[in-house]
Amino acid sequence: MQFTSYGITDPGCVRSENQDRIVFDDSLGLYVVCDGMGGRRRGELAAELASTAIQQYVESSRDPKEVTWPYGFSLQMSFAANRLLTSTKLANRQVWRRSEEAIEYLGMGTTITAVLVDNSSAAITNIGDSRVYLWRAGKLEQLSVDDSVNSAPTSAFPADVARQAMLRSVLTRAAGSQENAEVHLKECGLEDGDRLLLSSDGLHGVVGDERMASILAGAGSAEAAATALIAAARESGAPDNVSAVVVECRL
Repeated sequence: MQFTSYGITDPGCVRSENQDRIVFDDSLGLYVVCDGMGGRRRGELAAELASTAIQQYVESSRDPKEVTWPYGFSLQMSFAANRLLTSTKLANRQVWRRSEEAIEYLGMGTTITAVLVDNSSAAITNIGDSRVYLWRAGKLEQLSVDDSVNSAPTSAFPADVARQAMLRSVLTRAAGSQENAEVHLKECGLEDGDRLLLSSDGLHGVVGDERMASILAGAGSAEAAATALIAAARESGAPDNVSAVVVECRL
């Protein structure tokens, strides 16, 4: 399988600073979106620390004879999944450690969503509410798991529409919030013609699944799709930073 990707991160229509960070590296088969939080400087730093840590570990772990496994190695997972899960846990620890260094870093955190492709399969990790989607044959499927109040069972909160709207974007988990944060992991097979989309909530929070699926279906390339997705978010007002990484899968 051959992979061609393109990514864009944009401050949006309201905010002057961009706390999102992205990685799209076809040579590594690695794709990442991090959405920083905790104030401008701290959010940017958290996202930068996390994305860099993931990229560095994935790059250094390409040779299985040279890699170390600080969190252990699971024989129930692929080599790619072990690499990505370890890199995501290291990224979380990197942000958490920095948040403990000084008072100005308290509350610093970031979402993480990452994909590592290998031949015809993908390993996916996430913490927070940035997402990974699979577009296949006209259908869009969310592969990641949202760590947000809005995704919790409705019985966990009062049935109050205003309250739910206010809490919609409140995260229940983020990288850097604790030393050993739980990381969601999924593996899936890939087929010729598939497209993967990694997005921050500045995109999927304002552009619906049907619209995103239509853009992914109609765009002639990963670059065209990413560009059109950012444009759609901006057309909808883009009140937050917006990031999109699109990966095209071809035999």
